[in-house]
Amino acid sequence: MKPMSLKNKISWGTISLGLFAIIYCLCRFAFFDVHRMKQWPNLLAVLGLIIIVIASIRGRRILSITTISGYLAGFILGMVLNTDGIDPGGGRTNNAWIIWGSVFIISVVIGFLLERKFNNK
Repeated sequence: MKPMSLKNKISWGTISLGLFAIIYCLCRFAFFDVHRMKQWPNLLAVLGLIIIVIASIRGRRILSITTISGYLAGFILGMVLNTDGIDPGGGRTNNAWIIWGSVFIISVVIGFLLERKFNNK
């Protein structure tokens, strides 16, 4: 891939961050009744924000795309595949956060590996 110009990096970064913000707001606020998590979506969003900013500065489009899609796919899979349980002390448990985080991290790693394969830098 040829290097991106500064204008393209800024445009790509702005669009990526805007799309990520929309997805974050939907997952965190609009679907709050589905997952009831406050801190976990925020933690993943901060991590995703950092990754997207660094990827945009370095002109890594694939990593930005996989970060955004990993956040959304992780949320969807987490909500579809989660199971409820009860811990030994009688408290409620749910594994949606593990699924969401795992899919997100796997997507970021795949994006990083694809960037290395296609950019060879």
